[in-house]
Amino acid sequence: MVMIKDNEGVERYSLNTRACNFLNRIKQKINHEDTQVLGIVWGKVGCGKSLLAQRLAYAVDPTLSIDKVCFDKKDFVKAVLNSKKQAIIADEGISMFFSRAAMTKDSRLMQELMAQIRQKNLFVLICVPNLLTVDSLVLESANFVARVWESKKKINGRDVPTKGSTAFFIELKGTKNKSAVIHYLKAKRGNYKQRVRQPEAIFTIAGNPIGETFKKPWYPVGEEAYRKKKEAILDKYHLEPEEEEKTDVEGRKWRSPKQIKEIYGYNSDTLREWRLKGIVEYIQINNRYLYSLESLGKLVKSTNLGQVYNRDGSEV
Repeated sequence: MVMIKDNEGVERYSLNTRACNFLNRIKQKINHEDTQVLGIVWGKVGCGKSLLAQRLAYAVDPTLSIDKVCFDKKDFVKAVLNSKKQAIIADEGISMFFSRAAMTKDSRLMQELMAQIRQKNLFVLICVPNLLTVDSLVLESANFVARVWESKKKINGRDVPTKGSTAFFIELKGTKNKSAVIHYLKAKRGNYKQRVRQPEAIFTIAGNPIGETFKKPWYPVGEEAYRKKKEAILDKYHLEPEEEEKTDVEGRKWRSPKQIKEIYGYNSDTLREWRLKGIVEYIQINNRYLYSLESLGKLVKSTNLGQVYNRDGSEV
């Protein structure tokens, strides 16, 4: 294990040797080989993607700061234009910008951004809940993808939750490891019973135990600054003009569990639990449940991300 120190020389977290060698190679590529590196980190909401992305980015670029952690399109464009041979994180809130629907709308902007990322030799990490919602242009451009998950580990005789366990799938010469895992996920999405060999990761990183008796995780950009910026982005959605709010009431606020999973990463079991507890607003049409985006926190106001429904369940 290799200890990673902060800018004051204090040891903050550890990475295994293979992860360190991989990140050192990324550092070499963006600093000395006139190229860019693009990685996509995916996993369910709350599994530790954001913290992992910050730690990977910091290991490559110790100048990482909160202005390089982006939650919306405007923030991301600004970070790309103002960076050179540095790391940028497109956190989960911006994941919709990289979806197929958004890419169709902003295709020219994305092509220009990808060109800027190449010219500026950037290391860009994109955090998304579902890898297959990312546009094919971005998937093809990615040098690696990494799956993050939450699990439990036996520590001192008790089960302790761990977050940030990660498997890396890298596109290497002669080994289409990244392409293989994308093919596997697409095949299982089409038919989950289909027998398809699951690709092995190039290497993995163990997650961190979470709980009162364990050391609080260190955020390279500062936990307080990170949470403050994230909350500010959510407030921005709530404070949109009333005129825009009126275009998104009743007839355009209902989505199916499948679409909510693609947008937020929440699965059907989670939605069912929230429904039974009365946490989310829903309607039932012919044994089909549709959920209110408002009750899911108004995280997404756009109506171009999949089919929307009227209150009676009919398609808009």
